[in-house]
Amino acid sequence: MIKPTDTVLMISNSGESEELVRLIPFLQYQENRIIAMTGRLNSTLAVNAHAVLDISVKQEACTNNLAPTSSTTATLVMGDALAVALSTLKDFKPEDFARFHPGGSLGRRLLTKVRDVMHKQNLPTCQPDTTFRDLIHSISAGRLGLVLVMDGNEELAGIITDGDVRRAFEMHEDPTTLSAQHIMTKQPKVIGQNESFAFAEEYMRTKKLSSLIVLDAHDNVVGVLQIYDIG
Repeated sequence: MIKPTDTVLMISNSGESEELVRLIPFLQYQENRIIAMTGRLNSTLAVNAHAVLDISVKQEACTNNLAPTSSTTATLVMGDALAVALSTLKDFKPEDFARFHPGGSLGRRLLTKVRDVMHKQNLPTCQPDTTFRDLIHSISAGRLGLVLVMDGNEELAGIITDGDVRRAFEMHEDPTTLSAQHIMTKQPKVIGQNESFAFAEEYMRTKKLSSLIVLDAHDNVVGVLQIYDIG
C-alpha cells in the first residue's frame, strides 16, 4: 500500500517499536521520506528518519510512571499542531473538509446547495393590485407564511409575510381596503440557488431573516428558503 511517493509518519514514544522498526529497511529501499514522532532522539526510529518531532516528556502522569499518559497527550498535541500547520500550508478550506467527510453533518451542510432544500413547488404569488382578502387567502393556501408579489412581467416586486399583515393592522384603521402593493416589502432579501447551504444559514442568522427568496442565474424566482429548513 505504501508507494515510493508517500511520506510516512511513524509514531513511537520509545522509537523502538518492533512493528515500525521492521518497516524501515523497506521504506529506505523505496526511498520514502520518513517523519518520526518519538520521545527518544537517539532511538532507531529517530536515527533513520529524515525529520524528527520531539514528543519527549520528563515523566508520565501515572503514579508509577509506567502507563502512557503524559506521553500520549504530547503525541496528540503534536499531531494536532502538525495537522493544523499542514492544512494552513495547503490552504485547506471548509469545502475541502466536506469533500473528504461527506457523511458528517458538516459535510452535508457545506456540500448541500440552496436548491437542494428550498421550497419550489406551488409557491404562493399575487399581483400588486391583489386585494387584501385574496392575498390573505394566498398566504394561508401556500403554508409558507408569505406570498410573493409578482408584477405583470412575472418579475419580483416584493414580498408580504405574516409580519407585514400584522403591521398593516397596527398602522391602518381598515387594512382590508389595501392591496398588496401597499403592504409588501419592496426589494426583499434574495439568494442564488447555487449558494451553499452553510452560507445561507449564516446569512439568515446574521440578518435575522426567517425567509429568503431564491433566484436562478437569470434572476427568476425559483424557490423560497426558510429558517426551519436549516437544521
